[in-house]
Amino acid sequence: MPKNIDVSIVYYGKPYQTIVSILSLLKYSHNHIDTVYITVEKKQPFDTHSGIYVVLDALKNKVKVKTYHPQYFYALGPLDDLEVKNNQDLRWSIPYQYALEKSDKPFVLIMHNDMLYHNDMAGQMLENYAESNGKYAGLGSIGQCWSCPAGPSFANKCNGFVQYKTTFSQSEALELYYLQNTPRKKLDIEIIESGRYFPLPECRLNEYTCMIDTAVYRKNTLPEGSKRCFGGVWGGADLGTTWFYQMVNDGYEFKHLSLEQYATHSPFNSVGQGIQAYSKADNYKLSEQNALDYLTKSYDYTTTLRFDTRFKIMADNLKRKSWLVATYAYDFLKRLIGK
Repeated sequence: MPKNIDVSIVYYGKPYQTIVSILSLLKYSHNHIDTVYITVEKKQPFDTHSGIYVVLDALKNKVKVKTYHPQYFYALGPLDDLEVKNNQDLRWSIPYQYALEKSDKPFVLIMHNDMLYHNDMAGQMLENYAESNGKYAGLGSIGQCWSCPAGPSFANKCNGFVQYKTTFSQSEALELYYLQNTPRKKLDIEIIESGRYFPLPECRLNEYTCMIDTAVYRKNTLPEGSKRCFGGVWGGADLGTTWFYQMVNDGYEFKHLSLEQYATHSPFNSVGQGIQAYSKADNYKLSEQNALDYLTKSYDYTTTLRFDTRFKIMADNLKRKSWLVATYAYDFLKRLIGK
């Protein structure tokens, strides 16, 4: 069976949750996957820079891995289209963009680093794509329905399965938002008033786990095409909403799959969503401990690292400390000379 998929994942802390995400993906979908691209963010939560070495240690001899260290931190938006087109370093700091440009596979599977898979979602996506004779630009969970007034939790007029044929006029979309108290109500109303009302502002191909047709993406998206990168925001409601809006309005189709049939998002976080962990140290530590406990139980994982990994961590820590000392010394001398 040909390995038709590369994987793109952004590493921003959570080493043990990242390991669970990738190992559980491989458990069910290994036959489809060639290379895992890991974008290691320039900043890391709570200065946990050495965590990426723990991840790479766990993945050694299990799957091919390529890491990329962007020059900028988490470029989301608003961004200038021309600058993104011409500035490769800036463009590759947009989440998932590096793999979408560098992969030599027909499809790139995009995923969060806090997932737990219990089924072969990648295989199902490939099967759906083949059955459709290749008509889909992307497959995965569609819509942030929990934040949308048309979703099941509010007016119940739309969901991921019917999003592509559920249309509203601008006035109907505004009325929906006026009547419901959704999380991003003010921002979404501003987007609709600007003329973007189909798809609704919260609609997107969710990056928790989705598959994108590589050739279609490159043809349409910066730097080759004119559409804005998948991982950017560009004044939209969230990551991916602007790209999805542009693609849908250019006639491209997407296939919805229920994420819950294949995976659980943020299973080790007590609040059920990973973003909380980045601002709350206690939540971060607890989530990581829960993931480590799961790894130990389900994968016979041990925290004992290889010698070369320990050496890399030591060298990286020394390099960072040396840089800090040099920075403080430089600032001190500037102040001293200034006086």
